[in-house]
Amino acid sequence: MIMRRIIILKERYDMKLSIINTALVAVFLTACQSVPVYLSPEDHSEIELSSKNWVGTYNQNDWEGLAALFMPGAIMMPPNGHVVEGRDAIAKWEKVNETGFRIAFKLETIEGRGELAYVRGRSCVFIPDGTGGYGVDVGKFLEVRKQQSNGDWLIEVDIFNSNLGAGADLLGTCPFANLPEVQ
Repeated sequence: MIMRRIIILKERYDMKLSIINTALVAVFLTACQSVPVYLSPEDHSEIELSSKNWVGTYNQNDWEGLAALFMPGAIMMPPNGHVVEGRDAIAKWEKVNETGFRIAFKLETIEGRGELAYVRGRSCVFIPDGTGGYGVDVGKFLEVRKQQSNGDWLIEVDIFNSNLGAGADLLGTCPFANLPEVQ
């Protein structure tokens, strides 16, 4: 009887020890998981450079070149229209809707973790007025960017819209930039 009791106590002890060991392993493995780090100063600089490249490419109206700055399956959400998906569709949409336009950006926020970042800012779109001048549509944008294995930060999602109400007249100037030169 005493021997049977000792065996039962040992089995309970072994079971408790097994549960404790399992719990410790789970805690250890959880603690060892990598947590994505915030964007580095280098990431910020690369994203700023990528945005500057985007603006230059847009101002040249190089729509295929612009589309190459997006992920292959990127989504663009223009105002008052349907979602545009994929590089070819983005290049086509830009060609149909924005040929002759120029743009200026003011980056306001770049945040993210790991290989994902979001970029928020203001924009001035300079739209030809038919007389050789331009009207200005002031707006805002939000991009989601994903870092590629080569370090490039491509746009995965892009949404932009105007601050002007429907049917409003374009402005004569941009509050933060002059008409960009085509380079």
